[in-house]
Amino acid sequence: MDHDLGWWVRIALDGWRRRSGPHYRRIAEGIADAMERRLVAAEERLPAERTLADALGVSRGTLVRAYGELADAGWVERRQGAGTFVRPRPLSAHAPVESAASALLRRRLAQDGSAGSKEIIDLSLSVPAGVDHLPPFDGGIPPRELRGHGLHPAGLPALRAALATHLTARLRLPTTPDQLIVTSGARHALSLVLAALDSPARSVITGCPTHPGLASAVRGERPIAVPVDAFGIDAQAVRRLAVRTPVVYVDSAAHDPTGAVLSASRRDSLLALVRRGGALLVEDLAQAGLDLEREGQPVIPLAARDDSVIALGSLSKMFWAGLRVGWIRAPEWLRDVLLLLASASDLAPGVPAQLIAARLLGAAGATWQDELRRSLRDRRDLLLGLLRRQLPAWRPEVPRAGLSAWVSLPVTESETFAHLAARYGVIVAPGAAACVDGRHHHGVRLSFAESPRTLESAVDRLVAAWEEHSRRLAVGR
Repeated sequence: MDHDLGWWVRIALDGWRRRSGPHYRRIAEGIADAMERRLVAAEERLPAERTLADALGVSRGTLVRAYGELADAGWVERRQGAGTFVRPRPLSAHAPVESAASALLRRRLAQDGSAGSKEIIDLSLSVPAGVDHLPPFDGGIPPRELRGHGLHPAGLPALRAALATHLTARLRLPTTPDQLIVTSGARHALSLVLAALDSPARSVITGCPTHPGLASAVRGERPIAVPVDAFGIDAQAVRRLAVRTPVVYVDSAAHDPTGAVLSASRRDSLLALVRRGGALLVEDLAQAGLDLEREGQPVIPLAARDDSVIALGSLSKMFWAGLRVGWIRAPEWLRDVLLLLASASDLAPGVPAQLIAARLLGAAGATWQDELRRSLRDRRDLLLGLLRRQLPAWRPEVPRAGLSAWVSLPVTESETFAHLAARYGVIVAPGAAACVDGRHHHGVRLSFAESPRTLESAVDRLVAAWEEHSRRLAVGR
């Protein structure tokens, strides 16, 4: 399909000046909207930057930046010497994985697009929506706490002591402070671990869908995907694919994004594989302690049953993502390598954040944690009930733990729907953000950590967005 320049100006980009934000962003949004409406076909060449810039009355630099936004977000690709072309829609395993850039563009669409003056509701982030749930604690930092050079390669001793107590007493993972390395969140922790275990012959096995940050943390080839169901990652599939001692990534306490808790038999199977020397196990405990079906103590982590298991986590899920505090519980043989990599990356959280984290851990008792789980369970049940009543074609899975639900849509275009939902003022995480094998582009992850009133408003907006999406599909647009 070849469109002349006048078509682009009069139809595809009609009204671009009425949008909000800088000119380059308005143009990028207009082109993205034309793609969503199927006015522009896959593999179609966009007009040359200088030519379209002259027609729109803007500088060539503005068009270069607009095309750059679209390329970073995965909408278009630049072919040297040939031009800029529309990428095929993400309907197969070859579709681009959701990136930080595309997520950022979706937030911009929500903030500057047709959502108008509505407050943006972000259900894509599986973290607490604020700080109202935090236990009372002393957040002041007297000068006497800030002594010495302030550089602690493994983390502030006070924080490592508080983390060790928390892991031992709350998560049933016996830990000493010298086993811990403080990181800037769970993604930083995972990146360090994978870098420390890097080997040309070693693969990374993960469940699919998987944690949205995993693909960005894995270097080189994509992870090897195995199925995930209500009992967690398929341990038998892991065993069949375990060649040359792979790294097996598992979030045993609460799988992200489905909320599944790894069953006892699959735990035994994975540990048997590790003990035979068939794999290196990395256990993500970022959502440990957020079991929504149990009262009292959580299930015992894999790392508590075998010291060779590398455990990691963060305080973002339970307390506040703004702390940017994560941790690694490392076997002795790996600790020195991790410390070297952590020092080289220079991304550890600052001392004030570490002091606040230590005080929060000390203030968060069993009663507070039980109340947090009850509140999350109520919000989960509210969201699932709203979806069942108002969006009956959607198929949500009931999460047993964590802060989000995985929902299957009756179409394989969750990325397209996510962009449309942003225009209605609600951000969702599409399946492309959590998929490494191309099978889960029908899914979206929805956080239920927001307040009940916010969740109700979010579902109302999703209903309106879904009605428009369905109309577009019906008329083939």
